Order: sequence, then C-alpha cells, then structure tokens
Amino acid sequence: MKSVDAIVRRVTLRELRLLAAIAHSGSILKAAQEVGLSQPALSKALADLEETLGVRLFDRTNRGVEPTPHGSVFIRRALAVFDEMRRGVEELKVLTDSTGGEIRMGGTPTMCGGFLSHAVASMERERPGIRYKLLELESERLATEVRNRLIDIGIGREPPVRPDGELSFERLFDDPLYVVAGADHPLARRRRITLADLADQRWVLPMPQTPVSGQLRAAFERQGAAMPESIVTSMSVLVRHELLSTSRFLTVLYGSMLQFGNMPSRLRILPVELSARLSIGVYKLEGRTLSPATELFIESMKTFAARMRTASVDMLQRALRDR
Repeated sequence: MKSVDAIVRRVTLRELRLLAAIAHSGSILKAAQEVGLSQPALSKALADLEETLGVRLFDRTNRGVEPTPHGSVFIRRALAVFDEMRRGVEELKVLTDSTGGEIRMGGTPTMCGGFLSHAVASMERERPGIRYKLLELESERLATEVRNRLIDIGIGREPPVRPDGELSFERLFDDPLYVVAGADHPLARRRRITLADLADQRWVLPMPQTPVSGQLRAAFERQGAAMPESIVTSMSVLVRHELLSTSRFLTVLYGSMLQFGNMPSRLRILPVELSARLSIGVYKLEGRTLSPATELFIESMKTFAARMRTASVDMLQRALRDR
C-alpha cells in the first residue's frame, strides 16, 4: 500500500459517500441509481478508490457485491467519518437551540413495550424540541447496531460476556421475573404457591432459547422441580396477554413490563419467588462523543430507573389494578 499520508490526500469525501452507497445497497447498479450516476461511472470511481488504497474492496457475486475483509474495515471507518460530521452539525445546532437535537436508539421488545417508551414520554414533556428514532431490536443486535453507528445507544439486557474494548455497558436497574395469571385463574387467589404447584399448569412461554425461558428453567432446577412444558410457544406479548385473559394459562413477565407496559388490569402476580432477574443498561461506543440530547436522555433514564429499584410485588399489583 501507499503511505498513509499519500492515501489521505487522495481519498475524497465523494468517494467515501459512493463507497457507503455501494455497501448499503449491496449492488453497484442500485447504488448508482441512488446517487444519480451511471453504473460505469460508479464502477470507475470504485476502481479509482481501490487503486488509491491498493486493495480490493468488494467481491462480485451472483447477488451483487460483498465487502472483502479489507473493504469491511475501510467501510466501517468511512461510515464513522460521516457519523462524526453529522454529530458535529447536530452539536452546532444544539449550541444555538439547547432544547433540540436528535436521539437515535434501540431497545429490546421488552424495553420498548414498557420502560423505554415511558422514559421517552417523560423526556418529551420536558424537552418537546428533541426528536427520537427508536428501533426495536433483539438483544444480540443492539451491540452490533451501536458498533456500526446505526444507533447512538442501545437499551437492553447485560451481555453474557464482557463487552469488547469498543463497547461499554452501564447498568440502569435489575429487572425481576414474575409468574403471572389471569384474575380468574384457580391460582390467582392463593397466598402461598411453590414452583412444584406450577409444574402441571398450562403455560404460554417464549422460545426455549430466550433469556426468559432460560431463567425460568434455572429457577425450577434450583428447587429440584421440572421445567413445565409450554402448551403455547410464542414471542408475542399480545398473544400471551390474550391467553392469560382466558384464565387457563400462566406465563412469566419482567417487572418493567408490569410497571410501565400497557398490561391488562385483570392480571395477577402469583406469590412465588423465582429469584430471577436481568441486569438492564445502556450500550455505548467507547470514546464516542454523544450528542447533548442523548447524554441528557441517559441521565433522565437513570432517574426514571429509580422506580424499578424500589419496585415490589404489592406496588406492581396496585399499578395493574389502577389501570
């Protein structure tokens, strides 16, 4: 490769923008249409950039183009250039209007359906000029989207292994898991229940490989009981709500959903201790300067999370009955 200084002097923002378009579309033809160039002109621009760098950036396949290992590295850095430029423009706007700005974030379905939506609503009342882009993502994608700078922060469960040097995880609260039934379920009025009493009940549960099912399985194992077999397996919270309303099924829900989610009022938290909880927090990219609006939202979430740190079964049950 040429010297770093020689490459930096030759590579232009236009070339980086074209590179990003190709990476996003996975096709030179589609990218050319997006940026308003002919396909030959875009192909030549890519060839010139590859000549400057001295490496091949894309491999051509039957489905379009795919980044080479060299291309993946350079594309990630190119996207970071535009991200930092956008951040700079946003921060300049904030300096002239302290009530504005944009927050790009992702949250797990559980967080989006409860805690995070309420945190946004609370912040919006205080800072109506801020705009939000909120993506619902599975936990495994949060870190990836933050690392790729497609979102600024991710809110979800603590990763099973320590984040790498690029990412950090800041804990907000612990989210306890509860067994829940419809108000007319035979167990809803019992004051004492053991896990053994639940083994032969009709359950609706998420997929076996999810953290929810894993924590429930571990709770039963700790007490020497067999994990109940689910009659219905579904990731949909709406499906679980509807089946609970028949008072024939049990399920498990996290405290944040019971506290902040749009839960039916005719639910009952059963008096059984699972000793299961998830640590919920914020994913951030190390060394990346977040916008003032995003930093403000993180601080607002910390205050909002205090409600979960003082949550109890009685308080959650009252919250359900008051709806």
